Amino acid sequence: MKNKMFRRIAALFALVLCTSLVCGCGGKDLEKISKGLSVYTITADFDEETHSITASQRVQYVNNYDVELSCVDFHLYPAAYREGARFSPIEPSAQTAAYPTGKNYGGIKINSVKVGGVEKEISVGGSDSDILCVPLNDALLPGAKAEIDIDFEVSLACIRHRLGYYGKTVNLGNFYPIACIWENGAYRSDPYYACGDPFYSDVANYNVTVTYPEKYTAAHTGEGSETAENSVKTLTASAKAVRDFAVVLGEFECEQTTVGDVSVKYFHYADADAASSLKAAADALKTFNEMFGDYPYSTYSVAQTAFLQGGMEYPNLSFVSDALSRSVYIDAIIHETAHQWWYGVVGNDEINSSWLDEGLTEYVTSLFYKHNEDYGVEFDKRIADALSSYILYSEIYKEGDDKDTSMNRSLAEYSGSMEYTYMTYVKGSLMLDNLRRIIGDDAFLAALKMYYKDNYLKIATVDCLIACFEKASSRDLKGYFDSWVNGNVLLYSK
Repeated sequence: MKNKMFRRIAALFALVLCTSLVCGCGGKDLEKISKGLSVYTITADFDEETHSITASQRVQYVNNYDVELSCVDFHLYPAAYREGARFSPIEPSAQTAAYPTGKNYGGIKINSVKVGGVEKEISVGGSDSDILCVPLNDALLPGAKAEIDIDFEVSLACIRHRLGYYGKTVNLGNFYPIACIWENGAYRSDPYYACGDPFYSDVANYNVTVTYPEKYTAAHTGEGSETAENSVKTLTASAKAVRDFAVVLGEFECEQTTVGDVSVKYFHYADADAASSLKAAADALKTFNEMFGDYPYSTYSVAQTAFLQGGMEYPNLSFVSDALSRSVYIDAIIHETAHQWWYGVVGNDEINSSWLDEGLTEYVTSLFYKHNEDYGVEFDKRIADALSSYILYSEIYKEGDDKDTSMNRSLAEYSGSMEYTYMTYVKGSLMLDNLRRIIGDDAFLAALKMYYKDNYLKIATVDCLIACFEKASSRDLKGYFDSWVNGNVLLYSK
């Protein structure tokens, strides 16, 4: 979730009381689409004594672009955790909460790179020494494949974040080299911004094996199984057509249920009402299936973990912070589950159009409560609280006639997580609520179903979303969206 700020939003509430792939939906289409994707085969070993990962990765890389490629660039997200990184994954104001034992560091080391069995010189660049450039043996034509082998080591910081260890859990989010997206004649090499979720990737297939101490249980992307031998467990997992692969190792108990053909699991270690937490995940999955279209995967897991923000979405897996109050905890489960549609299946540029998934996800979380009244959250009050908090934020933090209320900024252009949250989550949600009231419930939900179907396992853009709302409502809505997104709407005056 793009820098989850649930606690901050809740506190302020209390103060005021739409590429590269063929579209289609369903398991059969998932199977069909997966046949044309790159395949990551990763073998990793977690050493608890050194808090490090030793790994090898083979990528059967498929050129799904319409240009020849002479190299393939990979993001090295763990590099952000190293000492001396230009872009820290943690904002200065959050350092104490993120590092409970004091500031410490992690990082990634590339030990070798081969292409088609030919050893290559290791070349790491990017704006923060966080991009691995792999030159190919020959130009890779559209549709052709190249076999790339990368051996690497990751050292983990003691940190409550996407990648790191603390207490009873080890978070392995964004831990391996992942191919950059080719766009407008170059690879996208955005660094690891502390604000938001600075990730942007196409779907791929994964086969992952991880070994770790027997005391841990793995919550993970995809389908998998664990075996134990000589006090060591091994996870063997696979996933088709997912944007990323993540694992949480924890001293977990696990609750489980099903929603249709989907196995829903809740991994926890400090939850006195685990049954309700599992129910929230299952109810959200069921509700969003009905609202938007079926979740295409066979598994979905929620993992309670040591985490700085409220939660974080990964394919088939959501992190939820163990530090949240009960009501916000349930809200985070529902929000992260909605991200399985908006980010997971329908991808977008999370660096430059972050409101596209965050504003939408936050708003459909409100719609969840409208359709599930037994949760005791009033939809109208939730929207009113969002409006009140936005007004309060604007009055306190955004004084002056030249204040920037645009939503179409890069993560690098926000002053910090507070501004980012209000311009993506809160304003995005208010914009969509206002739109629903203008075009009506039927057209609004029809547009979201269309958006999901048309952009299934693709990268969607703002124009994709606008087109779906225009078609469903038979209205010209570009001016409406432009005014809100560009910041021309002053929203609400005193």
